Amino acid sequence: MISTKTRAPLHALAFVTAAVCLYSMRQADPDLFGYLASGRLFVEHGGVTTHDPFAYTTAGFQWVTFEYGAHVLLWLAYRFAGPIGLIALKCLAGGVALAFLAAAVTAASREPHVWVPVFVLCSSAVSRFFLFRPQLFTFAFFALFVAVLFRYLAGRPARLWVLPLVMIVWANMHGGFVAGLGAIGLAIAIRTSQRLPAKPLWAALGACAAVTFVNPMGARLWDYVLTELTHGTNRRYTVEWGPASLNTDAWSAIALTVIAVTLLGVTWFACRDAPRAERASRLAWALTCVPLVVMAYVSVRHVPLAAIWAAPVIARLASDALESAAFRRVWFAFQGVAVVPACLTAVLVFVSPQPVISADGGALGSRHPCRAAAFLKVNHLSGNVFTPLWWGSYLTWELYPAIRVSMDGRNISLYPDRMVVENFDFYLKNASQADVDVPLRYATDYVLVPADSPVLSRLETDPRWRRAFSDADAALFARSDAALPASPVLPPASCARVLE
Repeated sequence: MISTKTRAPLHALAFVTAAVCLYSMRQADPDLFGYLASGRLFVEHGGVTTHDPFAYTTAGFQWVTFEYGAHVLLWLAYRFAGPIGLIALKCLAGGVALAFLAAAVTAASREPHVWVPVFVLCSSAVSRFFLFRPQLFTFAFFALFVAVLFRYLAGRPARLWVLPLVMIVWANMHGGFVAGLGAIGLAIAIRTSQRLPAKPLWAALGACAAVTFVNPMGARLWDYVLTELTHGTNRRYTVEWGPASLNTDAWSAIALTVIAVTLLGVTWFACRDAPRAERASRLAWALTCVPLVVMAYVSVRHVPLAAIWAAPVIARLASDALESAAFRRVWFAFQGVAVVPACLTAVLVFVSPQPVISADGGALGSRHPCRAAAFLKVNHLSGNVFTPLWWGSYLTWELYPAIRVSMDGRNISLYPDRMVVENFDFYLKNASQADVDVPLRYATDYVLVPADSPVLSRLETDPRWRRAFSDADAALFARSDAALPASPVLPPASCARVLE
């Protein structure tokens, strides 16, 4: 036990860490622009649609609008308060996630010197993913599920009936709702290992699964989710679907490794001298973390789910292990390690405190199409632009309806896999291997190419295209027979690389 005087600073540390983590990430990604455009479309049309108006390559395709609720909320936040509204919405959803994370770890351990460092470490790990994306709502809902389930497993009053009600909303916000079903499954596994009845949990699981069909797409939502989980294109080309790696996301890879090592350490200490029956129970708790930790190493986007589930497990096992003097010394050292990520996050916020959403720094890849988009706008050009997948949503946000794009980030939910691979291959393959006929298979008027794309050299010598605009970031080609302004207006030499 620790004194009241010590508890207050620890609680303050938890609160300050949560505040810093919530605010720290103010970075747009390529899909944010698409979320805003889609949300605006749904609001203006008074509902969702399966017809895609933004691309010229999708005739006959059905758009699976599985995140429509999140898109609407993001758009409304932006419509009424601009970037500040988006930051506020992000902090609100993230705040819900961290509040329920705190509830989960305090359900596992009432000792602040146990739960606070675990909370601080896992909050720092999750905060890297507090972006302006529908995943935010998955983190909040998953943390709520974990908090309710851990209270139930700890024998405390827990409102399991809340879970199906939350699932109705979750299934209309983001495909990550399957994580909630998985969390209930892990809770059932723990109860089964303890040879305790799990009927209420089975009832909650059945009710939650049933209400996932309450959405505008019905059973088609599950078709999409299963496709997303089983196809491999995202894992080949998209960093967030790739493995946790020091080369691509060092922060998440290190945080995940610290969490995994901490879990192993507390499990060993908790089980080392425990009676056989108690040892089996404690080991069962630790084993429930294995699927999520493995998923996070395979695909870095699952790090927040692993951190949220592992946090109360670590806190529970650490409380059990405190009987060991050796563990108490190790735990003292861990407390120092746990606050390092939070301190680094605080430094980043101190260096850049402005409430601005940056759309630079790799948000749209190594190059940025803002001046090329400005060229199209100031010269009142319209038509169909063949564009890299990661630039499509930005062009839609800036130029629709005058400009329609060939592709954007709605792979799987709209575009077939072959088109996604075709787009990546066109822009990323060696120049000699690129199929320069791809844009002409569609009703393309312009081709937009990043300045570092290998295919650029091929288009410069292709008589079917002529350069309309270029800068250090991108080149815009028009059909050789297209009518272009005799004296085109050039955009300013620099452009705002923030969401305005």
